[in-house]
Amino acid sequence: MSVVSQSHDHLLRRTLYGNAAFSVVSGAVLAIFAGTLVRVSVAASDTWLGSALGTVVLLLGLGVIGFGAICWFIASRPQMPVWLARVILWADIGWVAGSALVLVLGASALTGWGLALVIAPALVVADLAIFEWLGLRRMAA
Repeated sequence: MSVVSQSHDHLLRRTLYGNAAFSVVSGAVLAIFAGTLVRVSVAASDTWLGSALGTVVLLLGLGVIGFGAICWFIASRPQMPVWLARVILWADIGWVAGSALVLVLGASALTGWGLALVIAPALVVADLAIFEWLGLRRMAA
């Protein structure tokens, strides 16, 4: 298991702190306003795999808050575990891919607001993933 000292490179650490802040804020918005977000975002059914979409969005928001806490934990370690930072990078890539899948498979069920609420966070997460990758690459050099 490799670790990186805090003085080696700050790019990854700052990016993970940014990811933590974005995740906690956006997760809180999802959790607090789950019902409202579903009403303005979805034109079709308000269920997904038999579950109310409001509940799904609430749980998604809580999960995103937890993800933000993990990002903060990793960034705050004096010796940052590189393998955990890689896990965060892959999770962010997964989020972007999942968002693309939602757009491909479910765009007809989304309103304009729904499309925006999928695309905007995916763009932010894609940017975070790029900076995480750059930070990891700098540390490997």
